[in-house]
Amino acid sequence: MVDHPSGSINHWLAVWEVNSSYARRPEHGDGRRMWAETAMYALARAEDAGLDAVTANVQRFRLRAWMINNLGPASVPIVDPDALVADILAALPLRLEDAAEWAPGWRQRSLAEILALRQCKNLLAPAQIVRHRLSVGPPVRVLDRWLALRERLP
Repeated sequence: MVDHPSGSINHWLAVWEVNSSYARRPEHGDGRRMWAETAMYALARAEDAGLDAVTANVQRFRLRAWMINNLGPASVPIVDPDALVADILAALPLRLEDAAEWAPGWRQRSLAEILALRQCKNLLAPAQIVRHRLSVGPPVRVLDRWLALRERLP
């Protein structure tokens, strides 16, 4: 018996790719938010089908940062820069202190630790894009410490 494609990670990743690409097309005007929301739905279904959360979050956060920068921020969580940064900080697999300790000698770390450092670097990339749009407060100070460290991560 063949599994139905709607339960397949690849099926949902294809839906994600198509919709996220449409979301970035200027000719779609105001419809880009709808395409982006549909892409986010597909990515969540890919996670349900087994896509790892870090990979999904990197893609999700990149699209959200793109939307904030190109379509403008709003109080809706998907395009709220402060909500995006809070989600990014919550998704990081390491504490800032651990990442700062491991970063200088990352080549001597275990593969699992190097992977965690790399995941931090990838997850933080969208935060760098929206940094100029953030409200002032404790999360921004934490983010700034992470962004300063990001350059030294593998």
